[in-house]
Amino acid sequence: MGISVEDAVKELQARETVFVAYSQATKLPYVTCGEETYNDQVWFFAEEETLKEYGKKKLEDKILLMGMRYEKKLEDKVLLMGMRYEKKDFPRMYGLLFSIGVNSVIWNNGADEIEIDLEKIVRKPDLSQMEPAKRPLINPTLQLSGIYFMQELRRPVEKEEHKNLRALEEELIANLKKSHFLVAMERDEENPKKINIPYLKNKEGQILQPVFSDVMEFEKFAKGKKLRLAKIPFDKLPEILINQAEAMVFNPMGFNLILNKEQFKKILG
Repeated sequence: MGISVEDAVKELQARETVFVAYSQATKLPYVTCGEETYNDQVWFFAEEETLKEYGKKKLEDKILLMGMRYEKKLEDKVLLMGMRYEKKDFPRMYGLLFSIGVNSVIWNNGADEIEIDLEKIVRKPDLSQMEPAKRPLINPTLQLSGIYFMQELRRPVEKEEHKNLRALEEELIANLKKSHFLVAMERDEENPKKINIPYLKNKEGQILQPVFSDVMEFEKFAKGKKLRLAKIPFDKLPEILINQAEAMVFNPMGFNLILNKEQFKKILG
């Protein structure tokens, strides 16, 4: 007899630390779709060593967890495959899971492995009581489709070995088209009437304008900077692309999707 769901919930709620498997492709928790339940799952571990063993198994399918390098010969010293969360950070961790559309946790306590509904562990935040204008922007459906697409797209395999990539891309595009995004702005210190748009440079030196699917992705980028925000629908984003930018980057600290002007045109038709 394995552990019961009720006991697993109590175990998790009493933990001082947990290890969460993270995807190298998205810099977010690694998400799987349950073969029988079709739940969107993340993987929690009581022990780092068990997480490492899980990561080695994933490597056989060319799935890279965070901290891994794909090499023909894997050396144990390479590995840190996720994030360690302390109890004080559990609210933030669970908030992240809700924001990316996850609805269950696979809990591995070192002896047993069991699936637990996320809302049995922690209550889902109810934003419906807030005034619409004050509700933080979250977009779990878009986040989830972006995660699944990028996890598959960035597997180091030949094109023909990718699984369901076209269907994953179509779902992501459909969610992009119906979403709103946060665009960061800041006042020019020398000319208060002037608004500057922050930008990033990639390794190739291209200038990219960041946009964000939700407040958590924005906060990872802002890191305490005093930035203003505008909420803009997807079809209006090409109109605010700054002249020097070659493309927009969606969630640069997350799944990091880059779209240039031609790709925008193709999506918008």
